[in-house]
Amino acid sequence: MAQVFTCKLKEPRAGMPRGTVIQVMSSFSSPSEYEIADECERQFGKKARDAQYKGYWEIKKN
Repeated sequence: MAQVFTCKLKEPRAGMPRGTVIQVMSSFSSPSEYEIADECERQFGKKARDAQYKGYWEIKKN
């Protein structure tokens, strides 16, 4: 069963300001970097994929 995670950007990355929030669905206990990258690209364009590293984000399960 998929879970929803709220991810908040810790510092400015890939053209997105600090504090940018995305919601990522994942069937894992934490979203993968690929799932983060896909959501970033969907909302902010291809360049935003560069912010896929999980360490850039505060990740909380909803």
